[in-house]
Order: sequence, then C-alpha cells, then structure tokens
Amino acid sequence: MAIPIDLQFEIDAPIELVWAYFRDPPRVAPCLPGAELTRILDERTYEGKVRVQVGPVVAQYAGKLIIERLDSTAYVGEMAAHGDQQGATGRAQARIRYQLRPLAEDRTEIILHAEVSIAGRLARLGGGMIQAVSRQLLRKFAECAERDILNAASLSD
Repeated sequence: MAIPIDLQFEIDAPIELVWAYFRDPPRVAPCLPGAELTRILDERTYEGKVRVQVGPVVAQYAGKLIIERLDSTAYVGEMAAHGDQQGATGRAQARIRYQLRPLAEDRTEIILHAEVSIAGRLARLGGGMIQAVSRQLLRKFAECAERDILNAASLSD
C-alpha cells in the first residue's frame, strides 16, 4: 500500500538558487533527518542509508536513490528510492516529485509529493502513523533546506 505524503513550503530565495540546491543530492541529504549518502554511483544514482523511528519502532534501510527527471524549464524533479531493512526482513520504496514555483523575485514555493510503500515491522504501525511521522520529518527538512539555501546565498554576496 502506497502512503501519500504532501508538503508545500516557501523559501525567501530566488528560484534559481533553490533549484541549484534541490538538484544536488549531496547538499540535500544532510537535511533529511536520519539520511546519509554513502556512495555516488553516477550523477543520477546514489547509495545511502536512512534511519526511521516511528514510535518505539526503529528501522534502518540501505538502498539506492535514482534521479529520474530534472526539468530545468519547469523546475520539476522526480526520483525513486528503494531500500532493504538492515537486520530484518523489511523493504521501503518511495517515489518523490517536487516542483518549484516563483512567488516573487526572491521567494520560491516548493511543492513536494511522495508515495511511500513500506513492508515489514514499520508497516504494522499503520499508514496514519507513518504519514504523520513523515510529514514531521519533511517539515524539519524544509527548515534545514531554507537555512542551507539562505546561508549559501549570504556566502555568495
């Protein structure tokens, strides 16, 4: 069963700066709570790990992230991730799509949509719990991404 997760947020930065950030997974990964890139296979394929805690259940997954589409004209990115749970029989998959929209010269809206499928111990907790935790993690990501982008902008001034 795929669990949909949607998030929209705004950043006080021009769309070109936000786009440069989002198309660079080594810059983005440190902002995803529990995520770590472990190896760059090529410019669109990465290996990594993610540690997820939902209530009392903790799961760590190792797998791949594949960037399937980067449209610099429409500011759209699509990627797929999959991983196997370490030390248990579980699996996670996600399809993620993001779109950037300029709101003003120095303000950008980010629209994220993900479909997450989990099998194993975490799946028993139910979609509602997983969705709530995922939204919380994405909010933390949004805060971190905004800090990162604004810090990069101030360093380039």
